Amino acid sequence: MRREGYIIEEIVAYPNMAQSFDQVLEGKRRKRSRQGRWLLAHREEVIAELSAQIADGSYTIAGGYRERTIIEGGKERRIQVLTMKDRIAVHAIMSIVDEHLKRRFIRTTSASIKGRGSHDLKAYIERNIREHPEETQFCYKFDISKFYESVSQQTIIDCVRRIFKDEKLNIILERFTRMMPTGVSIGLRSSQGLCNLLLSVHLDHILKDHLGIPFYYRYCDDGVVLAGSKEELWKIRHIIHECVESVGLKIKKNERIFPITENIDFLGYVIYPKHALIRKRIKKKFARKMGKVKSRKRRRVLIASFYGMAKHAQCNNLFYKLTGTEMRSFKDLNVAY
Repeated sequence: MRREGYIIEEIVAYPNMAQSFDQVLEGKRRKRSRQGRWLLAHREEVIAELSAQIADGSYTIAGGYRERTIIEGGKERRIQVLTMKDRIAVHAIMSIVDEHLKRRFIRTTSASIKGRGSHDLKAYIERNIREHPEETQFCYKFDISKFYESVSQQTIIDCVRRIFKDEKLNIILERFTRMMPTGVSIGLRSSQGLCNLLLSVHLDHILKDHLGIPFYYRYCDDGVVLAGSKEELWKIRHIIHECVESVGLKIKKNERIFPITENIDFLGYVIYPKHALIRKRIKKKFARKMGKVKSRKRRRVLIASFYGMAKHAQCNNLFYKLTGTEMRSFKDLNVAY
């Protein structure tokens, strides 16, 4: 594909800027905060100011960031949180950039791609196992070690310049990429799309287009490959290592090759050839929360969230045991947004 231009014009279009403003300030809590009240009082001025800065390429994250520690998947992570004004600008830029990047991604990659969540990728894997049982008997599962912290900033910038020819946009995206001393920010919205791009160029398209590997799936820095034999997967495993190491990254030592009858622990589910269950850690976390919660409204929200996971697996009995409610439809849970 040829490089794309005139992206800045799409970003600074008023509908996109206004939509980004409204999306960042969604919810009563943000609107009532000190930053939120000020932004709402100066809505048109803020949109005009950010539009002008993006249009001439001078936009930079002026408000800096604060760091917050979160626990995710049993791991402690430091994420960077921007001011709401900067979040509006980053959202406006990346909502358009992501749309252009989406066309470059293979169909079996997911995470931070509109319309392609974990459930979409899970359904894709299950369909392939069902339709190609002989060719999907074995699985190779891998995970990239400390992906965001160790990814090469220059490699990301090189990938961006292969896609976009608008120099102003490239400069802004380079500023986002170089916000941290090394690696990329975990909390910055641009990091997900740009890291997806890097793996798309240096891993996904090599496996799918150049080598014609049919059953390859990636969710952020986690990957799964299915094949008819272990020998075939060992060959693919060596190629994946070469691709990942060529951009300064490493595969974790917990990688493994195994028959799919042992189950594929991926995307929050334990996937078997003919059914799927929710991952044990998610069940335990939900049960602990349900044991602590006292508010009836909060309880309904938790049940609705768990229902969103359970309805994509064979978990009717589990859902009833943990919630005391039979799985029917989302509207029966009495949750309004």
